Amino acid sequence: MKKNVFYFIGILFLMISCYPEGIEYYEETDIVFTDYTESFDFASRGTYSMPDKIVKITGNLVEGEDPEFVPEPYNTQILNKIESNMTAQGWTKIADPESADLALLPAVWSNTTIVYYYDYWCWYYYYYCGWGWYYPYATSYTTGTMVMTLVAHGEEYIEPSTVWTAAINGLMSGAYDTSRITKAIDQAFKQSPYLNTK
Repeated sequence: MKKNVFYFIGILFLMISCYPEGIEYYEETDIVFTDYTESFDFASRGTYSMPDKIVKITGNLVEGEDPEFVPEPYNTQILNKIESNMTAQGWTKIADPESADLALLPAVWSNTTIVYYYDYWCWYYYYYCGWGWYYPYATSYTTGTMVMTLVAHGEEYIEPSTVWTAAINGLMSGAYDTSRITKAIDQAFKQSPYLNTK
């Protein structure tokens, strides 16, 4: 499964490097990736737990600060969409993570990339670069990623083990777009039929 996660990371870098300058709609950039442990028997399990907040991965925890969370009402809207998909697959949500068969852990983060353009031959033919057509310029874009992870635990595991991962990545519009996120969540479950316990 770790190998497949590396494939996903590679796809993200490829996608980031290939964003055209003329994208008209943010949803045109959305990618939904899912992966799972083939040997895991999802049909034999039926309960899961999920926190009531979606953590934002910002790097602050490394410095000892309190975690940040997705604000309301977006937090509840996203969690409700995840829960409705799990229910449709035959899963029952319970409050106690110790008693649940699996734990579903959602998280989000964002990255801003600045691309600096400069004609490569300016370092040599520097006098051409002063004509006005070849001045360097920069552009930037922000990508957002949401990850949903199903984690199994119990006596058969030395430590908790990830058995399903869904990652949603795309350009961000500067605010939470729950219609895009919920559509992508639906797609993640649609392409994961093995989660069905019915």
